[in-house]
Amino acid sequence: MRVFYSIFVEDSLRYIIRMFPGFLLAALMFLALRPWRVRRLAGQGLSSSLLREAALLLFWLFCGGMAVLTLTPGWFDWLPLLQGLKPVYGPFFSLGSWNLAPGRCFEGGLWQSYMLLGNIIMFVPFGFFSALLWRGYNWKRALLTGVCITAFIECWQLCVGRAFDIDDIILNTLGVFCGYLLWKLPKKYAPRLARRFQVMDILELVTPTMEYKDQVMAFKAEMLEYGSDFEGCSGLENTETYEEWLDFRGREKRKGWLPSHTYLTVRRSDGRVVGIINYRPSPLSDFVFQYGGHIGYSIRPLERRKGYAREQLRLTLEKCRAAGEERVLLTCDHQGNPGSEKTILANGGVLENEVEDTPGLGNSGRIRRYWITL
Repeated sequence: MRVFYSIFVEDSLRYIIRMFPGFLLAALMFLALRPWRVRRLAGQGLSSSLLREAALLLFWLFCGGMAVLTLTPGWFDWLPLLQGLKPVYGPFFSLGSWNLAPGRCFEGGLWQSYMLLGNIIMFVPFGFFSALLWRGYNWKRALLTGVCITAFIECWQLCVGRAFDIDDIILNTLGVFCGYLLWKLPKKYAPRLARRFQVMDILELVTPTMEYKDQVMAFKAEMLEYGSDFEGCSGLENTETYEEWLDFRGREKRKGWLPSHTYLTVRRSDGRVVGIINYRPSPLSDFVFQYGGHIGYSIRPLERRKGYAREQLRLTLEKCRAAGEERVLLTCDHQGNPGSEKTILANGGVLENEVEDTPGLGNSGRIRRYWITL
């Protein structure tokens, strides 16, 4: 048991402590490059949340530590300085040894088992964080990442007096692939949380103009094709032409609707209309107060499950705050629209009550009423 503890615990801690110079250097580089990265993302119409930045910093720290652990000569060790000992120095570059016969990692005792497991586990973060933080990462890229990273490390180690080992390439690549498979768990069981670790498209609210005629009509066709409700679309489903839809004030007057503001939600990266949202300023009529609320919104079907509804509502709440609203009311169907309910809750919605859906606006027969304090 003592031998097991010495190898699997004490040696692991020793390796982690050796990584500390890399942690420090990586943190400094991350902070120095962050303003440039933010500007670059903004130029592409993208943004990175604080949650993603925290995970990215953790990944940078890991990469820095691994660089110290794997790319330095065997004699490089700053731990003797902590013990008041004189460190051993040697040439940085020197030719090492090599092993091109796979399978030798399975020979030996407890120490060899530790190295085998370590060569897999310590490369798991490469696969996990790569899939977590960047879009479009798949199993092929995971294998390619593993092979490229480990092949570079092994070739470099051959030049700094260490060893090139084909078993390390196999085990390290397996570790990267295991990290990718590990990412599949949050993606499957907590997809909303997983999406928050990736870059977010910057959305903008714009006033509808003739410039967006084709896009809005395509939005309408897509909503009809998928049988979606036109929540917050200012009667788009009932208008024949875009010009007719743009006559918001005239339609409100003819139908006796409350004055409202309609915005298109546009993705900055490509100018695509991804949603429509409508804000009715206070005071509300009795009917709207009971069943409708201040804000209604829709995201086109092919752009859903990307966090757009949450951001669209957040941007509208800023406009409500600027207009002098102290709190706003939002409603949703009790069971028929769980996505809308999650969007409201994510923006600070607090359930006030549930009322019977007398006018038949939803599918469940009950309407939930939420207040968001601004």
